[in-house]
Amino acid sequence: MVKRIHILFVSLLVGFNSSQAQPAMGKWRDYFAFNDARVVGVNGSKIYCAAANGFFTYNTESGELAKFSTVNGLHEVDITALNVLSDRGIVLIGYRSGNIDLMFENTNQVVNLPYIKDKPMTGSKRINHFYYFNSLVYASTDFGIVVIDPVKLEVSDTYYVVENSGTLRVNRLVVWNNRFWAATNQGVFSADINDPLLISYEHWNREQFFTDVNNECLSVAAYSNYLLALEKVVGNDVVWLNSGSGWAEVDRPFDDAVGVTAGYENFFAYSKNAIQGYSLLGEKDDLISSYLFGDTPKVTDCLPVENGTLAIADESYGLVIIAPANHGVHTPVGPFNNKFFHIDASANLVVAASGAYDGAFGNLWNPFMAHVFSDGSWSYYADWFNHDAVRVKSDPRNPNVFYVASWGGGLYKLNGESLSEHYTPENSTLQSVFPGQPYCRIAGMDIDSKGNLWVVNSEVPNPISVRTTNGVWKAFPYYTAIGTSRIISLTVSPTGIIWLALARDHGLFALDPGSDVESANDDIYLKFRPRDANGNTLPNEVTALAFDRDGYLWLGTNQGVLVNYNPQSVFQGDTYFQKIKIPDVVEGLAVYLLETEEVTCIEVDGGNRKWFGTGKSGLYLFSPDGTKQIHHFNTSNSPLPSNSVLSIKSHPTTGEVFIATDKGLVSFRSDASQPADRFGKVYAFPNPVRPNFTGMITIAGLMENSIVKITDLTGSIVYETRSNGGLATWDGKNRNGTRVATGVYLIFCTDSKGEQAAVTKLLFVK
Repeated sequence: MVKRIHILFVSLLVGFNSSQAQPAMGKWRDYFAFNDARVVGVNGSKIYCAAANGFFTYNTESGELAKFSTVNGLHEVDITALNVLSDRGIVLIGYRSGNIDLMFENTNQVVNLPYIKDKPMTGSKRINHFYYFNSLVYASTDFGIVVIDPVKLEVSDTYYVVENSGTLRVNRLVVWNNRFWAATNQGVFSADINDPLLISYEHWNREQFFTDVNNECLSVAAYSNYLLALEKVVGNDVVWLNSGSGWAEVDRPFDDAVGVTAGYENFFAYSKNAIQGYSLLGEKDDLISSYLFGDTPKVTDCLPVENGTLAIADESYGLVIIAPANHGVHTPVGPFNNKFFHIDASANLVVAASGAYDGAFGNLWNPFMAHVFSDGSWSYYADWFNHDAVRVKSDPRNPNVFYVASWGGGLYKLNGESLSEHYTPENSTLQSVFPGQPYCRIAGMDIDSKGNLWVVNSEVPNPISVRTTNGVWKAFPYYTAIGTSRIISLTVSPTGIIWLALARDHGLFALDPGSDVESANDDIYLKFRPRDANGNTLPNEVTALAFDRDGYLWLGTNQGVLVNYNPQSVFQGDTYFQKIKIPDVVEGLAVYLLETEEVTCIEVDGGNRKWFGTGKSGLYLFSPDGTKQIHHFNTSNSPLPSNSVLSIKSHPTTGEVFIATDKGLVSFRSDASQPADRFGKVYAFPNPVRPNFTGMITIAGLMENSIVKITDLTGSIVYETRSNGGLATWDGKNRNGTRVATGVYLIFCTDSKGEQAAVTKLLFVK
C-alpha cells in the first residue's frame, strides 16, 4: 500500500516565521530536519533540544520556537552533546568530531573551541556529555574527561581514567557525595573532587558493585541524596541505586536501555522505545510505551522539567513534552530527514529526492520519499514499500508536477505531494534488472520541447523509454550499443538530442530520436569517450552533465570540467572537448578549471554562470565562460554542512540556490534568476529601503542582460548595471561610493536590444 503523509511539523511551528521570508541577497538559509533529536536540556521555562544539524529552543510559557545551525553561527553539524550554563547564559554544543561551540545567549555570539578536534591523536574524539561544576565544564569524550574553563575559553586539564590513555570511553560524568562518578565503557569510576592529581589514572577507582565490574555503564545521574547507574548486560539492563548506604539493584526494565535521569522526586530509566518511572525508593511507577497521539517513542534522551512532566528527545518527532494529560510535539518546521540526493525546482515548488545508491550502484534501502517545499512549508510523499528516490525532474508545462525516479521502484509522477501516476514494468515499458523483482532502477528522466517524457532504465535490455504526449510508452533496445556500464543520468539538449552520462570511464551516449519518437528507424546514436583537439581520448570519468544558456555542453568529471561548444554536431564527429584554462596565476604555469576536483554536479543559473559541486571541496561559482571564480564555499567559510555536494538547483524565479549535501540541505540567495521573455511586473525590494538596511537592493522581473539605470527625480544617473538573468542588484551607493540621499529613485530597465522597456520606483531613506 502506498501512503501519502503531510508532514506534521508545519502545524507545530509557533512563533518562528523566518522560514516564510526569502533570505536577503548573499545570505544563507538552512533546510535542516530537526525531528532527529539527540539531546535535551532545560533552563527555567526554556527547553533546549539538539538534533544532528543544530539545536532549537522551546519556551514553555510563550510557545516560542527558535533554531540555531551553521546558518546563524554554529561551526559544524553532527551534534552529540548539549548543556546550558544557566548562571552564565552559555549554551555548550559538542560534536562528534570533538569540536565545541559556546553560544552566549544575550548576543547569540558563538565562540568555537577547536582544541579537542585539533588534538593530534588517533581514535574518536566525540563529545558525549557536558557537566558543569564549580565554574568548570567537564566534557565526557571517547578518550577521557576534558576540563574546560568557560570564562577563559581554554582547556584546563585532561583526565585519562585508565592506564592506556585514550582507550576508555566516558559516556557521562556527575558529582555526588564529593566525588566524581564516571560512566564508562569499562564500568563505573570515581574520584575525590578535591584531589589535585586527577590527571593521573591511579587516582580514579573502579567501583565494584556491577554484576561484572568490566561491563559498560551507559549512564549515571545524581539527584539530592541519590545516585543512579545503568549497567549494560546480556538480557535486560540493570538499574542501580545508591542512597548513601551502598548500591542496590532496582530493576531490569529493558534489553535496549539508553539512560537514566532523575528530578522532582522521581527517577526514570529509558530505552529506545519506552520510559519507566520510579519513586525515590525504587518502586515502579508508570511505564510510557506509547504517545497519546498514537505512536511509539524513539527516545534518545529524557529529562524531567517539572513535577509530572518530561522532555523527550525523540529521533522521529524532535522534542516531545509528556505531561499527565497531554503529549505534545514542539519542533521547528523542516523536512522529514536530512537525506537529500537530488533536487529540482519549478516556480511553485522545490522537490528533493530522499534516497541514494552507493559507489557500486547498490541500494542503500532508504524508504522512497520526495520532500516538497512550498510557501515556507514542508510536506512529503512517501512509499514505505519501495526505496531510494534518486532523481527529480519538474514538468515545464505544469509547475506543480514532478517526476521522481526510484532506484528499484520505478518512476513516480507527483502533483504537489500527491501521487498522480506510478510507472512500473507492469504498466509501462520500464524494466527490472531481475524480472518480477523490485529492481526497476531509473537513472534519470527529462522532457523534450514537445512534452515527451524520456526515461533511462539502468542495466536492462531496453534502457531508454519514452512516454509520448499521447500517453503511449515505447522502449528502445540500445543495451548493446550502450554496453554494460551503469547510467548516471539522462538529459535532453536544447536541440532535442538525448544525452546519457555513463558511469566510470565509459563516457557518453547520444541519441537523435528523429522526427518519429515512437520509431527507431530514423534514430541516430553514438557512444563515445570525450577527445581532445588532437583526437586523444581524455581519461576523465564523467560524473555530471549540463547544457548552458548558449547550448554548450559542460561535463563534470573526476578531474575537473570539460566543455564542448558544438554538441549539436556530435553525429558529424564533433566529440572534441576542452579544458577551461584559468588566466595564469603564475606566468607560464597552466591551470585548468577545477582540474584536481571530482565534480559531482553542475547547475547553470539565470545569468549563465556555472555552479559546480564537488566531492570533497564544497561549492564553486564561476563566470559564464568558466574562467573567473566568483565564490568558493566550504564548511570553513560558509554554513555548508558538508564539503560533499550532491545536487544544486537555482530557483528559476527567486535566484535562491538550493545545495544538497550528504549531511543536509541549505540555500544561498544568489543575484541571478531565470530571465523573463518580456518585461512584466518589474519591482525592487526591499522597498522602502530603511536606514538600518545594509544589504543589496534587488531589481526583479527583468529580461536577459537587461540594462538597468537608477536616477534621482532630476534625471541624474546614480547607478548603472546589467542584470544576471532576471535580477539586478544595487548596494544603495552612487558612482562615488557614497550612500545616496533620502528620496524617491526611478529605475529604468531596457532589454539588450533596446526594444522593450520598463520603469519602477524605489523609496530610499538614509
